Amino acid sequence: MSFRFSSGTLDSLAGVYAPAKKHKAGSGGGHAHGPHSGGEFLAKLFHSSPKQSQDGRLSPQAKRAFGGGTSAAATGRAIHAMERTARRSPEVVVRITGRQNGGGHVLANFAYISRLGHGDDVQVPLYTSDGDVLRDGKDMQVLAQDWQEWEVGGEDRRKGATSISMVLSMPAKTDPEALKASALDFAREEFSNRAWVAALHLDRDHPHVHLTIARRDQDGRRFHPNRDDLFRYRQRFAQKLRDRGIEANATPARARGIDPKHEPIAAKKMREKGLVPRIDKSRAERAQKFRDRGVADPVKRVLADRHAVVLQTYSASIMELSSSPSLADQVTAQMLSKFIEAMPEPESNSERAARLAHSSREVLDAGKPLDPVEAALAKAAAARSRIEAERKERGARDPAQTSLSPGAHTVPETDMSERLRALREATNDLASENFLKQLNDRVQQARDLHREPLERDRTKDRGGPGR
Repeated sequence: MSFRFSSGTLDSLAGVYAPAKKHKAGSGGGHAHGPHSGGEFLAKLFHSSPKQSQDGRLSPQAKRAFGGGTSAAATGRAIHAMERTARRSPEVVVRITGRQNGGGHVLANFAYISRLGHGDDVQVPLYTSDGDVLRDGKDMQVLAQDWQEWEVGGEDRRKGATSISMVLSMPAKTDPEALKASALDFAREEFSNRAWVAALHLDRDHPHVHLTIARRDQDGRRFHPNRDDLFRYRQRFAQKLRDRGIEANATPARARGIDPKHEPIAAKKMREKGLVPRIDKSRAERAQKFRDRGVADPVKRVLADRHAVVLQTYSASIMELSSSPSLADQVTAQMLSKFIEAMPEPESNSERAARLAHSSREVLDAGKPLDPVEAALAKAAAARSRIEAERKERGARDPAQTSLSPGAHTVPETDMSERLRALREATNDLASENFLKQLNDRVQQARDLHREPLERDRTKDRGGPGR
């Protein structure tokens, strides 16, 4: 008899490995008027675990997380998912990047993902749902116009997106051709009744596929991908990669012991450029306010409760796997034990921002970045201090040597070359007491000159009649 988890453990694992299903009143998720009694409402509100079936059948949550079939089959898929998580297999990324409105916008998207107009050595082929490969701009224009005409469908004044664009990616060192084949196979199955185009990009350290899908399918229905759809997309895309021998996983962040950061793409790009985004400063200021008041961040409690649920779920699965007669299940239990021991403590976004601000040299006072001019002055002061320290050290080793202060000479003038003399004069200027003050005054003058036209442009009479 094959091993299978108990219904309670399997449902708890499903709650960790799949997002909770959300229902809205009157939208197919229950009665619009809600429960009749307050007690029933509270019972449903605080009932965290899915309703377990009494006849051994899988709950809807378990089916969403580990697929349908028998309890033994779902247990096997759950064990494989936990093994990949414990091994820290690469996670697939499926993200919606935008929507295109009108044929012109769709054509611009085609040109962007195909790198049209950037030269033959840069342009990449555009794969379509019909099995064609587009490289010519005219063919892309015809396809974009077809999408727009089908989307409008006689509603000339209709407003709405014509297509939706997505990105499917994997970490660096993933085989690009296998990634492209997996993405195309995924699109053929998932969007079999819709038109789509795809292009493989290798311009970054990780390969990724841009996928643009027509919103209106062949039957005239439009779709709006939600969180549940994206979860299903990730699972199917990861399975396509595994079918081609690529280790890939598709799990929520909480299943890996990671707190979701919900970082905007713009903030990530600013950090890559060495800048401090506004969201980091706001988070650091929020953490500082709680520290000043001497109270704990309430988000910390929420994260701690969620972390405790994940640990309890893994602990229950480890106990059941350890009692299995299969040696493979016992090895999996040991692997999971080491995995949960290495799980980091939960950390809120505000605490993370404060920690990064404290450890970064470019961030001071709870997330306030250094002004570029202040940074230049700080570097100059550091250079001056370093020169003074070197002078003192040389003087301690050889008292005969002369300091680098203004007017001092290390060797007779007649024996000093022009290059050494110029170097000495530059050093003397840097070491002088008035150097930093003069530099600061010049910077302040430049700021005043730059502020005057800005303030003039911001006056309330700007753009009005002249006086």
